[in-house]
Amino acid sequence: MKIVLNIKELLEEGQIDQTEYDKLLLLSKRQTTSLAFNLLLGLGIVATSIGAIALAPSPYSCFIFGLIVSVIGLLFKIKASDQWIVLSITCLISGLLMVSTAIVWFEDYWFQTTTYRSISIMIFILGFSAYFLKSNLLSALSILSLSALLSVGVGYKFASYFIWVEYPLLTIINFSILAICLYSLSKKVNVDDEKLLLTGSRVSVLLVNLGFWIGSLWGDIWLEPAYFFSITWALAILGTGFWAWKANRVWLINVLGVFGSVHFYTQWFETLGAQPGSLFFGGVIAVGIAILFKRFNHNLKMEIKDNKLFK
Repeated sequence: MKIVLNIKELLEEGQIDQTEYDKLLLLSKRQTTSLAFNLLLGLGIVATSIGAIALAPSPYSCFIFGLIVSVIGLLFKIKASDQWIVLSITCLISGLLMVSTAIVWFEDYWFQTTTYRSISIMIFILGFSAYFLKSNLLSALSILSLSALLSVGVGYKFASYFIWVEYPLLTIINFSILAICLYSLSKKVNVDDEKLLLTGSRVSVLLVNLGFWIGSLWGDIWLEPAYFFSITWALAILGTGFWAWKANRVWLINVLGVFGSVHFYTQWFETLGAQPGSLFFGGVIAVGIAILFKRFNHNLKMEIKDNKLFK
């Protein structure tokens, strides 16, 4: 387990003396140097592989170099000491992402289409690897890959970015259930697995709100009125926010605050348009919301410092 401490603050408060402060500071400098070396070496290996794939772009080169980088990471994880752990994790995650990409690429390369089969294989690889490596990043990517089965995606073309949710209602229902299930399960497992499940639950929450956002603008093929999503989204934010406040789920409270603001301004400008008056008052409201959340988080920090809150 890693714990972050502000040793300067501890010294000023008298909880450690100058000798302990100097020892901890020296240790942190050594770890920072080792971390920087690991990251540079790992990124160098990954960049070399990506460059080689770019020179000969094909699913075969992507798959082969992905395997090579994964094997390098695995060897460092098994044979090397703990000081190489960052390098091994960097190579393993990057290599597995290349292999997963190659699997989807193979299908598109041979059949000019991507089906649920290749996406499902990618989800399995990412999910299993997340558990094996205890990687929150891979856990998040496995949930994002799962969203592709419901035609959720992003794209870039002609200096424009795109986000699409083809079935907002299905996205909301499925990822709401997944978020609740993963959160409930996280309370019954060990600390490392709890982090993975909470990461998956949090990404699911983001996808639920994304589904609501798209639905509030354009509706759904099965439930066309956009106002249904607007009203339901507002009620969901309020209800979930009340539960999060009672349960001391700080991350969820802040995320709901962000999406509550997104919802408010989406409806604000959809209704009033981008007029001088709407921009002015919208800005004033934004400043007020920012101040409220700043005060909320400050008060919460003080409560944690006073040992009144433990989550």
